[in-house]
Parts: sequence; structure tokens; C-alpha cells
Amino acid sequence: MIIQGQEIFSPVKLKTHTLVIGSGSGGGVAAYHMASAGLDTVVLEEGGYFQARDFNQREEDMMSVLYRSGGNQTTADGLITVFQGSAFGGSTLVNTADATPIEPEVLHHWQRQYGLDQLTEEALAASYERVYTMTNVHRLEDRILNRNNLILVETAKRLGYKAGVFNSNRKGCIGSGYCFTGCAYDAKQGTNLTYLPKASALGARIYTDVRVDRIEPLSGGRYRVHASVLERFNRAVRLPMTVEAERIIMAAGTVHTPAILKRSGLDRGLPQLGRNLSLQPQMVMSASFDKSEAMTSWRGAPQSAYVNEWDDNRPEWGLGGFRMEGAGGLVGLLAQSSKAIGHEHKRIMQEYPNTAYTAILVPDHPTGTMSWDWDDNGRVKPRIDYTPTAEWKQRLINGMKQSAKFMFEAGARRVDFNTAVLPSFTNPDQLSKIDDLPIEPGLMNLVSAHPQGSCRVGLNADVGVVDQNLKLHNLDNIYIVDGSVMPTTASTHTMIPIMVMSDRIMHKLANEG
Repeated sequence: MIIQGQEIFSPVKLKTHTLVIGSGSGGGVAAYHMASAGLDTVVLEEGGYFQARDFNQREEDMMSVLYRSGGNQTTADGLITVFQGSAFGGSTLVNTADATPIEPEVLHHWQRQYGLDQLTEEALAASYERVYTMTNVHRLEDRILNRNNLILVETAKRLGYKAGVFNSNRKGCIGSGYCFTGCAYDAKQGTNLTYLPKASALGARIYTDVRVDRIEPLSGGRYRVHASVLERFNRAVRLPMTVEAERIIMAAGTVHTPAILKRSGLDRGLPQLGRNLSLQPQMVMSASFDKSEAMTSWRGAPQSAYVNEWDDNRPEWGLGGFRMEGAGGLVGLLAQSSKAIGHEHKRIMQEYPNTAYTAILVPDHPTGTMSWDWDDNGRVKPRIDYTPTAEWKQRLINGMKQSAKFMFEAGARRVDFNTAVLPSFTNPDQLSKIDDLPIEPGLMNLVSAHPQGSCRVGLNADVGVVDQNLKLHNLDNIYIVDGSVMPTTASTHTMIPIMVMSDRIMHKLANEG
């Protein structure tokens, strides 16, 4: 049963065995497993319930209702835009459906650095199989690879570089290109079309437009959750809701899960809460080709190919180096990636059909922290403090130079980056100017779609917030199953890693009852 906030007309009081907070990658998996075990399950999702017929393929309409802060959430200094989905299905509703696993070097790093001996490839194998089957993970079909992405694979092959085509959780994709604003054709098999409907069919009660405000401990290891029923679009408070539960599974995301714990006063004894944040920032690069080279970045699978020639993944530090990944599908946002104005911007947009867009993804190490304030209506105002390290900046600069050279090899006649500091480049000999690039707020904008680590796994509370079973160190019957549990950045895309981490523990809990 799915109940939308607009269908609620009086205060709500519920009792349940398991309460799941959030409906994205981790929350959807958790809801399904709890319901399949026959446990009374309630899911609370702050965002709205949207279906295929609601996705009108217009950025100005959909971004504001499907993303946190309308897609305008940033770090405190404005350097990095931090994208997070906020709707029924969470970020699985608005991502590009790329399905990448936790890299072996990352698991080895977690074992070496943090002693996480239960997080092995063998221990996760059954979860991968279940998740892949449920979400239809497979290699993308060639028919939906646009030129914007294919040129990466073709050029890499010619140069002898490592590259590939993503696995994806699509089914029957027609290549409309509107993945970031919700699929109007029900092709992306996110939790909104897989885990959540199945959980609902098994008896789970799923409430949308409900914000969780705080958790109150009761006797006997039980909890009372205080929440607010919201207006759909402005998220103003309409009515109160309380839910008493024997078990709480938190999946509100890397930014908001720790915020709920902090506001509830449950951070006592958890010194790492809100710390150890990874953002894996990305730089947007555009490369203009002759008119005969139609890139058509707005059709097909927007992000379907990658060049991993410069990956530097090692057991001693996890992910390293940088990657090139095709980018497209958001004409408005990509138009903003050019700092040009007036006639110059008009000229650039006239070249849009023959412009290739690439994301330069540079994995980072946990260096960020978060804090939170709340307004009079209980709305959280997160502060994300994040300063890239000197080593990360150097990898970004190297990534920009190598990626630009790559695109010139592909036949580009001009390369631009999302910064007002650098000029347009028309040949590789000019790229030394990137060496002195000041990576500072106001001079550029980076993007992040993979925030992780604010409630990381650790063997004790001195180093982590949850144990290897994803249970809070300081309290019983509270689990966290979103990206916040990752000790370091898990993969180049985090949907599958979060699902698999959630599946491992939720499957275990379901079998225990």
C-alpha cells in the first residue's frame, strides 16, 4: 500500500515492527526483505510519489521535485554541487542506471585499513546475484549508445587504452535520454519499479511526503519516530505523524541520515558521525567537433561508456587516478557548464549538436565533514564542509590535461572546461595552462553524485558509526543501509554497492526474523 501525503487529512499514529526511513537504493532493498520475511513494515519517504505519466521530460519542472534542494545543494563554499534524489525511489529514480560493483581493491583496502574482514568478495557474492536479478543488470545494448559515448570507446580502442561500456539496470530502454529527470517509459529498474512495489504487495505500508524529524528511544529497545506530513512541492508541514517501531532501518542518505541521528541526540558516543565524507567530485568537459560529427548527447543512454586507462586502484588506498565518462541528457545543466554569456554563449549552444560532453571523475579520500541547523518548521539546513586535498587537485589537473588530449585525438577542434579561469583550447600545445589552475570556489563548479562516508563502518565507535552488520555502535535495533556507511568511496557509481551492502544485512535479518 502506497499512501501519499496529499491523501492524509488528520494526524497519524502507527505501530510497526520495522520502520524504514528512505526509499532509495538501501531503503528499497530493506523494505522488500523485511516485508518478505512477514514482518510488519512501514516506509517513510520525504519526497513525493511519481510515476511514468508524471515525468514530462522538462528539467525546469522535474529537477525541483525529484532532487534535494531542486538540484542546487552545494558544499558550504559553493565549489561542489551535491546531487541527491528525493522522491519515491530516491536516487535510483534519477540516476543514469550505471551498475558498477565495489572494486576488489576497495574491499581489500577496507580489510587492510579498517579490519573489515566480513566485507569480502565471497561474502557479497550472493547479494550481487540477488540484486542483479531483481534490477535486471546487464551490459547496455549497442542500439542505445549515442555518439557522445561511442567516441570514447572508439578512440580508446584506436589508442590502445582501456575502456568499456557500462552495465545497466534498464529494461526495454528506447533511448529517450531523459534519465536524470525520471524515465517516462519505466525502463530504469530502480527501487520505484522493483523492490518497493514488491514490498507493497507483501504488505508493507509506504508513506510518501513524510519527513522524519527525530527518533525517541523507548524502553525495551523500541523507538518512537516523530515525523511530519508535508505539502508536495514546497514541503511545508501539514500534519504530525508518529510511528512506534521495534527496529529502525535508516536510509535517508549520506547527508540526512546523520542529521536525523544528531537532532535526536543519538550521536552521543559516536564521534565519527558526520565525518569522513567522500564526494568523488567531477569536472565537466566539452569538446566541439565539426558539424559532420553529430554527438546527439541528449538521446540514447546519457552515460554509457567510460575510459579507465588512468585508473590507479590499489589495496593500500582503494580507488585512485581518474576516469572519463560520457555525459549528457541534461541540456539545461550542460548549457550552464559553459561560463560564456551573450553572443558567445549563443554560438556555443548552436554547436551543441556536435559537442561531446565528458565527466572527469576523480575518486577522493574521506576529507569532508558535515553539521546541521534546523529552521522553525523543522527543515534541516545541512552544512557540507569539504576541501579537496593537494594530491586530489593534482589528479584533477592531470585528468583534465589527459582528457583534453584524448578528445583532440578523437578529432575535437576545441575543448572547454567548466571554469571561467581557463580559455578555450584549440590544440594540445596549449594545455600547460591547466597546470596553474586555481581550484577555488567562484572560479569553477564541480559536481558530485556519490556522497558517502558520514556514518562509516568501523570495528568500534572510535573509528566508525556502525559495525560490520551496519548496526549503530551505541544502540540496538537501529541500522543504516545507505551510502553513508562506506568507509571510503566504494565505486565510480554507488547504486549497486549500496544495494549489495543493504542486501547482505537485510537478507540476514529477514532470515533471523
